[in-house]
Amino acid sequence: MKKFFIALAIGLLVASTASAEIKTYEGVGEYLMSDFETFDVAQQRAKQRAEQSACEQAGVYVESRTEVVNAQVQRDEILTMTSGILKIVDVKFKREFVDDNTTRIRATVKANIDSEDVTKWLAKSLGERSSLVEQNEQLRRANEEQDKQIAELKRQLADVKTQRDRKEITEKFAAEDKIFLSNQKYEQGLNFLQRNDYRRAENLFTQAIELNPGNALAHGMRGTLHYSAKNYNAAINDFSRAARLDPNWIQMYLLVGYSHYALGNYDAALENLSKAIYLAKNFSFDKKYGLTGHKLLATAYYNRGLIYQALGNYERTQADFDRARRLGRSH
Repeated sequence: MKKFFIALAIGLLVASTASAEIKTYEGVGEYLMSDFETFDVAQQRAKQRAEQSACEQAGVYVESRTEVVNAQVQRDEILTMTSGILKIVDVKFKREFVDDNTTRIRATVKANIDSEDVTKWLAKSLGERSSLVEQNEQLRRANEEQDKQIAELKRQLADVKTQRDRKEITEKFAAEDKIFLSNQKYEQGLNFLQRNDYRRAENLFTQAIELNPGNALAHGMRGTLHYSAKNYNAAINDFSRAARLDPNWIQMYLLVGYSHYALGNYDAALENLSKAIYLAKNFSFDKKYGLTGHKLLATAYYNRGLIYQALGNYERTQADFDRARRLGRSH
């Protein structure tokens, strides 16, 4: 029987024959901490900005390495690659009091880039690379949204007049801190996933979920690891949770369907693939959700055709295969 087509961010290590070159970069990041925030989390926010600075610098080198081997790599993939292979080797913090209510936290990081890791990335399949870029793009958007929430809370500080207001703002900061730390764990998990260390990746995704049960991204990626390990019931739980948390993440319905198909639950698989098709026809896509437009529909039709084939409904099988073919998927 034909197998489902599924793009997971999982691949094989590929040995490099080129001589390794290690470059070191220094990044600096600052964060202004209000007296409503915790020092430890403020340090992590400054460190994140310092890492971004180092990543941007290292990205220039990574891009030059891809040009040496004549690889066609887009800017968003350069950023994803650099973020995943950047290794932090030293972190230093400095703080100074700006006024009675504000402390400036400065983080300085030193990070290494190994040219061999660039070679390993380029040896990954296009599907795996695209999947990793997608996850990085989703994380970037999540971090941007979190930054907006923090900025809004700091704007609200000017209106704090009572103890009740103060308590409310403090609780909101604490909630945002958990979201931030959850996203940090998720990012670390992606980096270990990129290095094919699946055990650590799964542990970090789990920690991300424990910090923020509403982290759809962590549920989705932990689900892919369960699926790869053939723990299909666990995969269904994570994919379903991710879909409930982010109903526009249509791929999750595909993945729930794939997992049910692997268990022989063809009716449930058919239901989820049909739901994905319905949503895909009525959704305005953007880069956040990875597979888009015709590509997502073609994938969904093709795999629903496999379900009909398993059920012996060959007329509908052929109809879905024909739809997939018209949308660009032939097998």
